[in-house]
Amino acid sequence: MKKGLGILAALLIIAAGGYVALNQHSATKQDIKKTVSKVKQSVSRETSAQKKYPIKIKTGTEAAKLLIVVNKKHPLPSDYNPYNGAVTGNNPDGGGLMTAANEAKSKLILAMQQAGFPIASNVSSFRYYSYQQSLYDGYVTQHGQSWADKYSARPGYSEHQSGMAFDLVGEDGDLPTSTTMYNWLKNHAYKYGLIIRYPKGKASITGYDQEQWHLRYIGVKYATEMHKWGVATLEEFTGISGGDYNSDKSADVSALDEYK
Repeated sequence: MKKGLGILAALLIIAAGGYVALNQHSATKQDIKKTVSKVKQSVSRETSAQKKYPIKIKTGTEAAKLLIVVNKKHPLPSDYNPYNGAVTGNNPDGGGLMTAANEAKSKLILAMQQAGFPIASNVSSFRYYSYQQSLYDGYVTQHGQSWADKYSARPGYSEHQSGMAFDLVGEDGDLPTSTTMYNWLKNHAYKYGLIIRYPKGKASITGYDQEQWHLRYIGVKYATEMHKWGVATLEEFTGISGGDYNSDKSADVSALDEYK
């Protein structure tokens, strides 16, 4: 908004200069009105473009379900299970993905394989709270809590528990870190309703360093809008706060309540 006001001020100065020049040439008041009107329209168009996001989301809608933000400030309940007790898929994390996310994952991986990327067909997807607890505790034991918090989510704060996120796996069994793959995903993942959840240079917003292997399903409509508008993170797109953990957990807002 400040940028728009700065442009408005500059344009009004220009308009004022034009006013003097027009007076010197016996311009009519109608000419002046037209000039000022054009200035206001120009500023209005820019301001409207800036208001495209964060988008407005109503609780209980499909948008609220697709755009649920699970991060270091917005956890899921320990008993949250999008499958209502039944999990699908075959991976070491104990489950699969919600139907639409799973279909998008399969289409994306096929496209990546056809493009020549050595990506396996299996992924690391749904994780129960208890499974994330064991992963996190293991990292803390091996590397300390500071290291663990940088590379792994605390139990309840993992997007994997939502059933809408997954990690790509290379044919060698490792997480793929190719820069070429990162750039390909930036330009193609949205076509399948997916986004790179933790893009480069956005750790202060997402809470995590770059992870081009971690993808999140939000639907083709919203993924396309993010790509079109150049919005890099889900936090910026929705207006939901992100970054590091709150020092006091009482300040957290459940991911299930963030749009209320």
